[in-house]
Amino acid sequence: MNTASPKVKILAFGGAVALLGFLAGACVQRLPQASPPVTQAQAQAPIRNAADLKSLSATYAQISKNVTPAVVNIQSTQIVPGRVLRDPFFEFFGGDSFGGLRREPDRRAQSLGSGVITDKSGIVLTNHHVIANASEITVTLSDRRRVKARLIGSDPASDVAVLKIPPGNLPTLKWSDSDKLEVGDIVLAVGSPFNLSSTVTQGIISAKGRRDLGISDVEDFLQTDAAINPGNSGGALVNMDGELIGINTAILSESGGNQGIGLAIPSNLARKLSDQLVATGKITRGWLGLVVAPVTDDIATQLRLPNTNGVLVTGVYTRGPGGRAQWSEGGDVITKFNGVAVESPGQLRNLIADVAPGSKVTLEVWQNGKASNFELQAGSRPARVQGI
Repeated sequence: MNTASPKVKILAFGGAVALLGFLAGACVQRLPQASPPVTQAQAQAPIRNAADLKSLSATYAQISKNVTPAVVNIQSTQIVPGRVLRDPFFEFFGGDSFGGLRREPDRRAQSLGSGVITDKSGIVLTNHHVIANASEITVTLSDRRRVKARLIGSDPASDVAVLKIPPGNLPTLKWSDSDKLEVGDIVLAVGSPFNLSSTVTQGIISAKGRRDLGISDVEDFLQTDAAINPGNSGGALVNMDGELIGINTAILSESGGNQGIGLAIPSNLARKLSDQLVATGKITRGWLGLVVAPVTDDIATQLRLPNTNGVLVTGVYTRGPGGRAQWSEGGDVITKFNGVAVESPGQLRNLIADVAPGSKVTLEVWQNGKASNFELQAGSRPARVQGI
């Protein structure tokens, strides 16, 4: 059996989708065209006969009709500068005024992805990697209209970007509270894998709070087994009320295609980032200037910790906010942040990033065999730095 770790696949390019089968154990009332989508409780009632399956099928169809118009296809174009090459012909004849160098012509590279219209003013939410370094962005609506999009702001750390298209009678998706999701809740994923627009797949929430995957700096992913493939990036993950509960972002896969582990940015995080990008064009995060690592069993034993909770401080930016604290030489473990128990580096990174620069924060630190409290003032996270 192959025990190699699965590769992380970022979903910027096209891919094929396989629709997952029926989910046994669900039943809903048939919905007429004008009726609201089925509720989660209705969707999870037991199936007893073929009529219930037909009602479930009709429910999925109705939700799909309500949701797909607000999910768009995004095509971005990047200008890739031509390489500068040494020309052996000119070198043979003694070179030229350019030193025997020649430059290849620039080329155009294209990326395909998805996006979600969240406001009738023309706000489109997608992933940063879908539009990274784009010189031109084109959005194709569900009615096949093609419009140019303007980049309002992008955040590589969370892989979120916000675009603006011309306003009008645009379909939108309503935000839902992702904190209320439960593992096992039924979800639908909508996007444009392999440029196949308005593709809908079905599954459940497999897990919540997936972090420390190395996909982005800020991670708090929902995991789903709804079929997600390259090209679904930036598309919608919706609940059985047809409301937006996540932005599909990546897959864990050894093949490069769907293997049942899709990852989505939860709606509460995506909405917060989107609102800040619309308001200011950028994301501002708190920063302490610390480098941390997980606590292993050996470290816990060596430092006489009661358990492996917390994170080990392995480095400090001396000019950062954390550089003002008195760290020991023997290894310090942060066990709480503002009273919240720390479980992993990814969780602590998110907690710190969520505070406003200038805010006072309290760390509970296991140091020299006992708990101590450190009070620090969070700074603003600089560009291109490691740590938290």
